Amino acid sequence: MDKDELIGRIDVPVKTHMVADCTALIESYELNVDDLIEISFHRKKEIAFRAAWMLEYIVKHKPLQFYPHVAAFILALPKQENPSAMRHFTKIMALMTDRRSNLLYTAALYTLDMNPVIELFFTRLVDPNTLVASKVHCMQTLANLAPQHDWIREELEETVDYLTEIESIAFFARAKMVKKQMKKYC
Repeated sequence: MDKDELIGRIDVPVKTHMVADCTALIESYELNVDDLIEISFHRKKEIAFRAAWMLEYIVKHKPLQFYPHVAAFILALPKQENPSAMRHFTKIMALMTDRRSNLLYTAALYTLDMNPVIELFFTRLVDPNTLVASKVHCMQTLANLAPQHDWIREELEETVDYLTEIESIAFFARAKMVKKQMKKYC
């Protein structure tokens, strides 16, 4: 399926079975991950959101398909400004950096310089315009990377303590989990 056809298939009015439709597309076709990354920057926010959701699905369920595109995804990461798509992008990073993630992701990330991602995620974590869901995934990604970058722990703990005072209950709940994780693994 080419990029224009894919855009046409996901540019439909919201239906109750949108998730099932997008999942069926992923399962029926070997979608071009580079195209999905590009479509996740579409000017129409609904199309961008659906493409980003599809990327997240592929990361979780089809690591062999996503693995060759990890570096391209990380290069695209700082450019993502659509709040809905950003939520999926940050979750993808949290999934790939998790200690239980597929070994393909561990291997791919090991070969890349993660410092730009770390800097970006600290920036987004304190940005008042970043949605809480994205902040939570940024915080989780940073905690996941802390064992390889020992300076993250102290900086993240200070940042989380500061943000806990001003963020929502959802942020506070994940912050507790992240602090517990860092004590356990760092």
